[in-house]
This record gives sequence, structure tokens and C-alpha cells, in this order.
Amino acid sequence: MADRPEIDLALWGKSRGLGGKRYPLVCHLLDAAAIMEALWDGYLPPGVRAVIADGVQVPQERAKDLLMHWAALHDIGKVMACFQGQDKEGFGELVGYPENAAEPKGHAFAAHVWLGQALAEAGYKTESGRSPGIRVAQLLGGHHGRFSLLNQREFRAPLECLPALGGGRWEEQRRSIAAVVHQLIGSPMPPTKLPTPVAALVCGLVILADWLVSQDIFLRERIAVGLPEEGNIDSLRRHFDNSRAVAPRLLGDAGLGRFTFKQGGFTEDFPFDPNALQRSIAEQLPDLVRQGPGLLLIMAPMGEGKTEAALHAGRLMGEAAQTPGYFFGLPTMATSDQMFHRVGEFRERRAEGADSMTLVHGMAWLNSAYAPDGNAVDVLTGDPFATQWLRGSKRGLLAHLSVGTIDQALLAVLRGRHNVLRMLGLAGKVLVVDEVHAYDAYMQGLLKRLLTWLGALKVPVVLLSATLPVPVGRRLVEAYLKGAGIRSGSIPEVVYPGWIYASATSSIAVPVRARTRRLQVELRNVPMMGSGLVNRTEAVQDLLSSLAAKGGCAAVICNTVAEAQRTYLEIKTWLDRPGTASVDAPVVKLLHSRFPARRREEITQEVVDWFGKEAGDQRPRTAILVATQVIEQSLDLDFDIVISDLAPIALLLQRAGRCHRHPANDSRRPTWANSMRLVVLAPVDGTGGLTIPRAWPFVYPASLLQRTHLALGRLEGRPVAIPEHVQELVDQVYDEDFADQTDPITEEDLERIADEQTKDMYASMAAIPEPHVLRDLSDLSQGEIVDEFSTRLGADSGRVVCCSPAKDGTLLLPTGEVLPELGEGRDGRFTRHQVRRTVRETIPVPGTWLRNLPDDNQAPAAWRDNPHLRDLVLVTFPALGEPGQLGDRTVRLADDLGLSESAKDES
Repeated sequence: MADRPEIDLALWGKSRGLGGKRYPLVCHLLDAAAIMEALWDGYLPPGVRAVIADGVQVPQERAKDLLMHWAALHDIGKVMACFQGQDKEGFGELVGYPENAAEPKGHAFAAHVWLGQALAEAGYKTESGRSPGIRVAQLLGGHHGRFSLLNQREFRAPLECLPALGGGRWEEQRRSIAAVVHQLIGSPMPPTKLPTPVAALVCGLVILADWLVSQDIFLRERIAVGLPEEGNIDSLRRHFDNSRAVAPRLLGDAGLGRFTFKQGGFTEDFPFDPNALQRSIAEQLPDLVRQGPGLLLIMAPMGEGKTEAALHAGRLMGEAAQTPGYFFGLPTMATSDQMFHRVGEFRERRAEGADSMTLVHGMAWLNSAYAPDGNAVDVLTGDPFATQWLRGSKRGLLAHLSVGTIDQALLAVLRGRHNVLRMLGLAGKVLVVDEVHAYDAYMQGLLKRLLTWLGALKVPVVLLSATLPVPVGRRLVEAYLKGAGIRSGSIPEVVYPGWIYASATSSIAVPVRARTRRLQVELRNVPMMGSGLVNRTEAVQDLLSSLAAKGGCAAVICNTVAEAQRTYLEIKTWLDRPGTASVDAPVVKLLHSRFPARRREEITQEVVDWFGKEAGDQRPRTAILVATQVIEQSLDLDFDIVISDLAPIALLLQRAGRCHRHPANDSRRPTWANSMRLVVLAPVDGTGGLTIPRAWPFVYPASLLQRTHLALGRLEGRPVAIPEHVQELVDQVYDEDFADQTDPITEEDLERIADEQTKDMYASMAAIPEPHVLRDLSDLSQGEIVDEFSTRLGADSGRVVCCSPAKDGTLLLPTGEVLPELGEGRDGRFTRHQVRRTVRETIPVPGTWLRNLPDDNQAPAAWRDNPHLRDLVLVTFPALGEPGQLGDRTVRLADDLGLSESAKDES
């Protein structure tokens, strides 16, 4: 790209929010190059820099120059009449440009089309879609999050194929700008290769660079300091040098500095000695990770310290791969909130450098620990967790430490906007996925695709599970190795308890000794009622009679919210009868998903305080927690007995893991609770045959319930040895090959297998292609069949807000605060305080509850313009505690019961 005429500074790149001023396009492009340099030097971990440099097959310094050059071309498509004309005053200042009445096109697409030929003239190879020149044109055209389809004719004749580009001085200025930025950056030579994974990372970096230097505050500061008065090379060099000088501060303000952990062993990471599992990893993993990044699969019983093992292992793996930091992915928002606290404690002890920490899920800004002042996105750089900038939309994974739902990571491999930015966030850290067994076949399919990409990007991964079927574990390891370039080879058998480390150079399985426990499993039949509901009353009262008489702590876990609510009320009624309890009256709590978000957070914290590892003297002498499956994952709770509805064996074992979990509580247990005990309530008909209530198949596949029932029946009262019998029980239920040899395949089994295959197929359709088969970058964001699928299939749900009228007719939230019907902010917008206090009162409900709603349930019209409020549904009660209507359903809201349906029970 030879020198060209002087750059026209009247060509603007930014104008919104600048008080009527316009920021020259060439200055914006040079700013992007400057911040790209700062990102490379001051933010990107060394491991990511190495992956990019190795991918383009050049030294790291040259790779940095290439990225700076590409960032400086991302908005070249703004040299078009249809873009410049968006600012009428600025457009009037342009002189000598031909008119252009062609159909307007977006500037990102224009960059995609124009750059192919321009880069070819600069020496880039452009023979095919995988050629570096075409890849660079496509990735820069995708800097708004979507990639355009590859069309070789457009690249060969851009002005002919896209008339909106315009000829004459439009073309002259495009070429001049491209030549100047190339010269100022040092005229880097084209690479000979640009692999797909690297192209995705580079696009993520370009998006990040563009967002950073497009901030109004930065642009206003640069205008105040002074912009070039002439478009010659010397003036532009001075601007570029000034941009390079201020770029590190801009990174620091955004919270994007360099991060490390303190070095040391396990006892430096935690204030206690390691158990057998943790010691095995601490002693053997360091030698393995020196051979290259890989995947660590930890399989161990509940309560064996897998989280601490993962934190220690992740630190070792991140140090070796030079990608320090974590993203912890969990099944639910509630489990994410709990893990956020545990990772935060580790961060306080072990983090160094410019660390930051984010909680990333749809309701994170309501978490009182994460945003205690209620201004989740207004917290500035003094915040103990993350800067204002990192709390913005789609930026959370860019923090060095991040905790959230696994969906946040899976979005990186769904076709949709800005998935490459999420991929960049994952590439700089270790991915830890907890409760791997908790995801259905669709999410497992997405996880496999994600692991393939992370294998290609040399991202360390840790997977944790207490009850993972062997075939599932094997497929996850194979997916990672496939991305790492290992198409076939021997993967060691999954060991239980133990761990597997698999990398491109070696794979090893390490068995470990875990503390041996004996779980007494009692399968108790309970009758069905005429309404098709389970009658637990007599069984639960019998099982809790010792607790009522002598004290102790119990968990009663039901499969649906309605059943948990009914069971809670029955237990309360029973305990209120004279003579039922001979010690202090047991405290009874209810926890499920259908509480207002604020109230659920309060109850969850109270439950953790009572039954958690640090409870100590706060542990009640006698208490009963009635709950749904929300307590079976990642909540570190300990009970003297667990009573559970029939559920798939993996989940029953998870629930059993909440029984006698912490030896420190053994001295507090009553004499009747001298052993680890799980009682499973199996609903039966009049002949004693298993009967599955009508709501349960919406929660768990019928075949898994049937096979679990058979497996438990075969125990015939014998205790389950943990860990020795765990994998055998899981395989009996989940492994079709094993099932073939023990029980005949039923229609329900075939239905489940077909359903899992269908979900896996949907995952393949929704996910981006594997990196080694992806030819056209447009497949990252669009496809002929699907576009932006959800991370969860069948997640048909919504949220309601309950309110009641005051004497003057004003609607009040359950807290007594006024329901905001109109915004109090500028231009009638809702303030963050208004939104927060409303959303904290929202309650999730099944989508079936929200069909054909009358006008009475419609939210205020002004809510439609707010993204947090627009989809909410209103339920108005004459007074709190009295019934209200949600469509044709009569519902009630109580502080201890949550939202319940009065007319009939539903899941």
C-alpha cells in the first residue's frame, strides 16, 4: 500500500454523544491500533499471545503488529456516502466526493467486501476462503458480531458488486487511509496462514479494541486534548503516538490489566492439609501440565473437596499454560451465586496483579454480595469485584476471574452475535465446569463442541462430577482431544474415585482412595391419591418422628414445587398438633425456585448459615428443610437424614451427599442418626407397582425413574458403599450396554434414547462448526437451518411480579415499595433503582402459566421499552395473602410458601 494523498479529516468515524463534534475516522482507526497494542502488551495472557503467533506462524512482536494493522482497518467501510450522510452537518463539509444514490449498506459489510481486493494488492493470499487475506476481510467485516457470507466475486470486484462504496474520491480516501495506517504501524508483512480458531480470537480482540476506544468519555478527552489539524503523515503520527501513550490507562480504567496467582503448593492455596484426592492432584499434576495444556476430569463422591481440588489444579494448569484465571460454570444461577462466594475467598488469598472478578448470569446484578449498593452497572473502579466497564453487557467473561451459569460459556459456540468475544474471554483462563452430570443431552452436545474449540485454542479445562456415566465422560474427553488434533488414540478408562488428565501428548488415569462411607438406602412405597398426586404424609411423619422427639436436622426433597409446598404445609400442621414434638419445636423451612428473587436469596443464605460447613453453633438443634432439587448441587449442606422423592440415581446420590457430609457435625447428631441414611419415596398403585405421577416426566425421563427403582430394589436393604458402589449404580441406570445385560430395554428407554439423540442433533445444528471443518467464517454467526438457538431446550418459562393496591389505588410490591409504572429518569426512562427493586421481586413460573393472559395481567405500557421489564407479567392481589388471578389460575403469595396455585397442583 503506497503513500497516497492527504487524509480528509472531515471523514468522521464517531459523532454520537460528542456534543455536536465529530471524531475523524482515521483517528479512530489509529486509536484502535494503539489499544490493540496495549491489549497485547498489558492484558492478553502469554499463552493466548503464543496461540495467535503460532497460528499465523510469525514471532510474537510481528503478530502484534499484524493485529494492530488489522484493527486499524476495521471501520474502513465508513468511507461511504451512505454512512457519512448519517450526520447531515458533517456530510456537508465533505468536498469533491461524487454523489452516490446506490442502496445503502452497513459499513461492516462494506469493509468485508472492500478489503479482499485491497489486501490482495498488499500481498495477502486470497485464493480461497481459508486464505489469510479473505479471512482478515471476513473477520474485520464481522466486528459488529456477525460475519457475512463469503463471495469471491465481491472480493475481486468490490466497487462493481457493492456500488454503495462509491468511486472517485471515496475510493481514493479508502486507499489513502489504508496506506497511512499500514505505514504508521510499521508496514507489517502479510502472514502466510490464519487458522480458524485464531481468526475467531482476533475478531474478538478487534471488537474489544473498538469498544474500548469508542467510549464517549475517551473520545471527549481526546477532543479536549486536541486532534490533528492536517491529514498528513506527520500529524497523524503524533496523534498515534499520543494514543499509544494513553492506551494503558484506558485499559486500567476498564479493569483489563495483567493478572497472576501467587505461587505455592496446596497448603498455600488453602488453610488445611489436602485429603487423598487433593494430594494426588497436587503431587502428580505439575509434571503432567508441563507437557502441554489439557483436560482434567475429576470423579469423586460428594463432599470430597472437588471444588478445592479444581481451584488448586486450575491454578497449576493456568500457570503452565500461561493462562491464569478461571471461569467457573455451574448449572443454575443459585449455584453460581454460592460458588461466587467460594471463589472470591480464594481470590482474596491468592490473586496478584490487576485482578477483577465478575458474576455472570441474567440476574447477577440482583445479587446483594456482588452489587450491595443496588447500582450493579454504576459501580466504578473502586468496586471490590469489577469495574463499571466489565459489568457491561457481554463483557463479564473478559474479567480474569468469572463465575456464572454454564450458559455463558456455551454461548461462545452458539451461532449468534459476539460469540467470538466470549471465546476470547474463555481463551485467557481455565474453564472449570462443575456438576457435569447435571446437563441434558442438548447441553452436553454444546459442551462437547465448546471443548473441541478450547482444545484447538489450548485452553486448560477442569470437569467435576460425583456421578458421571462413563460414556459421557469419555465423549467429553474425546471432544477436547479432537480439538487438540488427536483424532484417535487410547483414552484411559474413567476411574472412580479418581481423575483423568488428557492432553495432546499423553493421557493418564489416576485412581485415588476416598473416605469410605456406608449409605443406608431405604426404598419406601407411598400410595397415590385419587387426584394422581403422591401421598407422602404418613411416610414422612413416620420418618421424622424420631427427629420430633429427640432433635436433629432433616431434608425432605420433592420433585416439583407444588409437591414441596404441600409437603411443607403438611409437616407444619403435623408438628403443630399437641404432643407431636417433645423437644424444642422443629424449625421448618421451605426452599424452591418459585419465591421472589429477593426472598429466595434470603432463604438460601439462611439455609447455608444453618446447615453449611461453617454453621458451627448456628446449626439448629432440630430443623426440617423441605426443598426441591435446588439444594442437590453446589450448596454445601449437611443433614442427619435425607428423605427424597424417587429421582434418577445420579441425582439421588447427589442428594445423599447432603447427609452426614461434614464429620465436624458428628458430635451434634442425635443418637437415632448414627448412620448416613437416604430414604427414597416410590409412588405405587394398589398392586404395589411403580406409578409415575403425571408431572414427573416433565422433570425426569420416565425410563431413568424406572431403572433407578429397579436398581434400588436390587439392593434389598444392603448398604451402598461410597465410593465403591457409586459408579456401578450409575452405570446400571444410564449405560445402555450395561442395561441390556441386566434388564430388558423398554419403550420408555427407547423414547429416552431417541430424545437424547434428537437433542444432540439439535445441539450440532445450533452450534458453530468444529474449527477444523469450518471454511467460511459466516458459519460462526449464521446458518441456513438455525440462528441463535438457546443454550437450553424446552426452557419455557417466564417471570411474574406480584403486587397489591394501597388505599389510594397505588400498586405496591410485596416489600411495600411502590410498583414503578412510569420512569423517573431522563426522558421518562426507568432508573436502575426502579428496575432493581422491581426485578428483585420477580418469580419464575412455567411458560404454560402465561398463555392467553387477560389484560389484568399485562404489565404497565411503559415497561415495554425497558429490556429488564418488558417481558414481565403482573399478578395483582386484593391484599397480600389473599388469592389473585394469573390467567385462569388462582394463585397466592406467602412469605414462607412462595407463589402457589390454589386451584390445582402443577409442577
